[in-house]
Parts: sequence; structure tokens; C-alpha cells
Amino acid sequence: MRSGSVRALVAVAGVLAVGAGLTACTSATAAGQACDQSHKRNLGVVAGSTANAPAVAVPASATDQLKAAGTTNGSVTVVIPSGTPQTMGTTSLGSSAQDAIVCQNDQRTKLTQIGSYLAGLKAATPEVDFLGAIGQAARDLGDHPLGVLVIGNGLQTADPLNFAGSGLLYADPAQVVSDLRSRNLLPTDLHGVTVYWSGMGDTAGAQQPLTVPARSNLAAIWTAVIKAAGGTLSLLPEPASGAAATGLPAVTPVPVEAVATKTDWSHPVVIRNSDLHFVKDTATFSDPTAAQRLLSTLAPSIEQSSGVITITGTASKDQATDNTADTALSLRRANSVKAALVSLGVPEAKLATAGVGFQWCGRQSETDASGSYSDALAEQNRSVILTSSGVSLCG
Repeated sequence: MRSGSVRALVAVAGVLAVGAGLTACTSATAAGQACDQSHKRNLGVVAGSTANAPAVAVPASATDQLKAAGTTNGSVTVVIPSGTPQTMGTTSLGSSAQDAIVCQNDQRTKLTQIGSYLAGLKAATPEVDFLGAIGQAARDLGDHPLGVLVIGNGLQTADPLNFAGSGLLYADPAQVVSDLRSRNLLPTDLHGVTVYWSGMGDTAGAQQPLTVPARSNLAAIWTAVIKAAGGTLSLLPEPASGAAATGLPAVTPVPVEAVATKTDWSHPVVIRNSDLHFVKDTATFSDPTAAQRLLSTLAPSIEQSSGVITITGTASKDQATDNTADTALSLRRANSVKAALVSLGVPEAKLATAGVGFQWCGRQSETDASGSYSDALAEQNRSVILTSSGVSLCG
């Protein structure tokens, strides 16, 4: 580790008397009892502003993961995903206070400070290497890790996963995994680890925005890579937005092909609810103009496809015990997307609809690292998936 990184971490550790606030300490009324140090769980964090991506900000769902680490008096290991990943070191998010109230205050302070610290990190070398950074962040998580939190767009431009060349953005995820495995380049410390990813596919600066199929395949590639390494990918819902930070090393833009010429219907195309923006518990678009604009990019390729495209709605389980209402809601949302596409000129005969509610092959966990229900994680299960005949929802 560079001496500057060590000094930065020491400074952070000082300010970072951070707290994630909360339950690892005993009740706030139980003054005189120490923070519980017996069940520490650690978190790896990959974050730092890079060119062609929105400047790093820590959304609420990512803060929840940091809070969980502090709650157990665990630590975070921070890695910047530069072309040569920069390990900034490890610092505690917990407290060693002998009083529960002091413990909670320490944790709250540290949670605030770690967010500010991460937002201020910047890449120091050209290009971006998420795969290498994830591997480094997962290296010393211990026996009961909380996971790895990644904040960034996922458009790696360094070998062995260089999306800037050779059409990798449109490659078959299984083939990408096969290539990495054959060269022994999959991360080795992700077994049983959840990778929480914020901002995947969100761009800024010289990077052209991703089309729906490109964004969908990017997520499919990272899902397959992390699964092959023994982990699970959980996409956090809040989109990253805003301009890129200034004064950053160069990152090669990733080519994005027009959707009419590059939609591979041999794989599912996933549209996130955070892109369609349905009003909660309804099949109504909160911004119909934005939804139409998004779907208009898909209309030409649907018209040019050889067969019928099925639009399937999926839903989050939330805390439901029965799938009936969620199946009905997801079908109504699929029908809303169909109606929008028909209004854009897609023949109705080219489209079929279905709703599966929360019972489908790709449903992700809706509980956070502390075991509590998280609406932010549930959001990843709210989607609309387009498939051609014979293609499953999970590819």
C-alpha cells in the first residue's frame, strides 16, 4: 500500500469513529454495558470516482450495508477501482466503548464519516478494473462476511474484462465466464459472498448511455461472473446520476451499438422498475413520457425479430404470504408495457404478456445483511423481462 493511502486511512480511522448506528450495542437505556465485539462482520467496499461515470455518492441502500457492518462492530476494506486497483486499507466502523450510549454515538458518527470519505475518493491511474478491485476487497472478510459493496457503472476497461474492445458488452455471459475460468482469473474469495452493486450501467462524460439490451447484458455478465466465483450479485435500485468528477485519469469509452442492430433475442432483456418508474403497487407509469422514450429504443428490434416477444412482469415478495395479488400486478405492468409499445408502432400480434409475481427463477433475497426486510433490495425483483420463444426468464 502506498504511504499516501496509509495516511489517508489513518486519517479516516480517526474521523471514522463512525457508526452505523445501532443494534450490536445493547439498548440505549442500558448505560454501562459495552458494545458487543463477539459477532463482528466485515464489508469490502469498491468505490471511487472514475472518468465517464457519475461522481460517487452513497445511496440509501448502500448506506444500509455500511450500517450493518457498524452494527456488528465490524470493519470495512476500501479499494478504488482504478485501472490498477488501489487498496486504501481497513478501518473499523464499530466502537470499543464500554457504555452502550457512547457505542451508538460512535457508530452513528462513523457512518456519516465513511459516506463522506467514499464520496471523496478518486481513481489515480487510467482505465477501470472492477474485477480486480472486487477480488482485493473480498480478500480479508473473515468467516462471516457481510459482503462486498460496489459503487460504479461496471464498465471495466482493463484486462481481463475489457468492455471497451472486441464487443464484450454483447458477449454471451457463459462464454465470458468460460474464458475467465480457463485462465484462472475468477476471484477466489467470493464463495458465499453477496456483492451489492450500486449504479451498474449508469454513465456520464464521454461514455454513451447504454441501451436497454446493453444494460441488461452487462448485468447478466457480472451476475454470471460473480456466480461462477461462488458469490451472488444483488443490484441496488437507485440509479447514479450527475456529472463525472473532474481531473480524473482517462477511461476509454465503451462502444454502444444501436438497439436495432444489436439486440440478441437469444437472451432475456431485463428492464428495471427504476427505469420504467411504475407508481408503487400500480401498473401506471409515474412519468409516461420517460417510459415511452425508453421503450422506443426497443421498438425497432422487436419489429425486426422473427417471432413473438413475451413481456413478463415480475414483482417483489415484500412480506406477502400469497402470490395471487403480485401475479395480477405483474401482469398488469406487462400489459402497460405492451400498450406503450403498440402505441409506438409495434404490431400487437408481435407481443404476448405474462405475470409471475414473486415466484420466478431470478428472485433475489429481500433481506439485508442484518436479516431485516429491505425495500431497496426488494426493488431489484420488480422488473419487466422481454424474451423470445424458447428463452427462459433467467437465460
